[in-house]
Order: sequence, then structure tokens, then C-alpha cells
Amino acid sequence: MSAKLPPLPPDCHGRPKGNRYKEQFGVIVVCRDELHQKAVYEFLKDRFDKIKVVRT
Repeated sequence: MSAKLPPLPPDCHGRPKGNRYKEQFGVIVVCRDELHQKAVYEFLKDRFDKIKVVRT
């Protein structure tokens, strides 16, 4: 059951042209604290092409 999105506002630029969706895959590592996050990032940054750091 998927919900419909609300209509775009009248002053909106409109929908993007074509299909801009690109399938991606990722892994989330849950860290104990900021220091652990920094250590994990340093370990991974030279081993993978694209690393993103987030905080929730």
C-alpha cells in the first residue's frame, strides 16, 4: 500500500526530466560514540571509494 504524494506547489519548478533514480547499496556501521566513528572512518576511507558520515 503506497501513499500518494501531495501535489506540487504552483511556484515549483516541476518534476525532474526523465528517470533520475539510480540504484545504490550501502552498509551502516553503528558506532559507540564520536571517537569510535572517527576511528571507523579513518579505517575505511582509504579502502572504499565513497564514504558518508552521518549523525542521527
